[in-house]
Amino acid sequence: MPVSSIRTLLIEDNRPDAKVIQEVLAESPEAGFELEWVDGLAKGLQKLNSEPVDLVLLDLHLPESRGLDTFFTTHACAPAVPIVVLTCLDDRELALKAVRNGAQDYLVKGQVDRRTLVRSMQYALVRHRMQIQQENPSWKDDLTKLLNRQGFLVLGEQLLRLADTSRGKLTLFYVGLDGWERVDEVHGRELGDAALRTIAAALRETFHDSEVAARVGGHQFAFMSYSFLAQAQPNTKDSFVAALQAHSHRRQWPDPLTVSWGVAVYDPTRPFGLATLMQRAEAQARLIFPQ
Repeated sequence: MPVSSIRTLLIEDNRPDAKVIQEVLAESPEAGFELEWVDGLAKGLQKLNSEPVDLVLLDLHLPESRGLDTFFTTHACAPAVPIVVLTCLDDRELALKAVRNGAQDYLVKGQVDRRTLVRSMQYALVRHRMQIQQENPSWKDDLTKLLNRQGFLVLGEQLLRLADTSRGKLTLFYVGLDGWERVDEVHGRELGDAALRTIAAALRETFHDSEVAARVGGHQFAFMSYSFLAQAQPNTKDSFVAALQAHSHRRQWPDPLTVSWGVAVYDPTRPFGLATLMQRAEAQARLIFPQ
């Protein structure tokens, strides 16, 4: 086996579905995925316990297990291995719940083509590696517990390269706490720090600690989101405002918090650097709180 091969385990009881994935990956040998297929959860767990595996493609509905229990059992067996779940068209909500609980991505059966499959698997590997790297203590902001600027720049560049190679959608959200210097100077460092922690708490609630969220300046925050699917995104701004409203009401502020929000989308067909993407998002910033 070549050193560069990515050992992939497909756990799928439906032979035609398994055959589709085998054939699709066979069309992309350059991607480096070496696929092994088993037709049941017990066989899959045995493989995970006895052999090195880099990535799992997991059908959520198997003879021995159904739904999220299938994911939880597999994840508990191999918590260090990224998992992409396979689902039917009617089970998107179930797949999204799996992602919120630790799966890296999901694929809808019947909609799997070569490009979609390879991009999803690449995305799962990169995102999993980034999540591990985020535990680097030198990349943490002590006050907010988000990434600091250094960690954001390193992991942001990785997402940028992923977008370049897989032609996915990369979005950068900018959040600025306007007038933070005045809060800090007039009302004291403790209140200024509390305001920053409030922003960070709202960001964590909105983005569920996924992908790349950071404090990139004294009063500036950024979040990068990557998606290989051309699917509708939730109204992220409204979700953030609702979370910020809830967190800001938990203490009395001498002056209302004022927060700006900007968004920039990276187009891999017209590449540019991370610094430019950050500048574009900040340039688009508009006051969103209080409304």
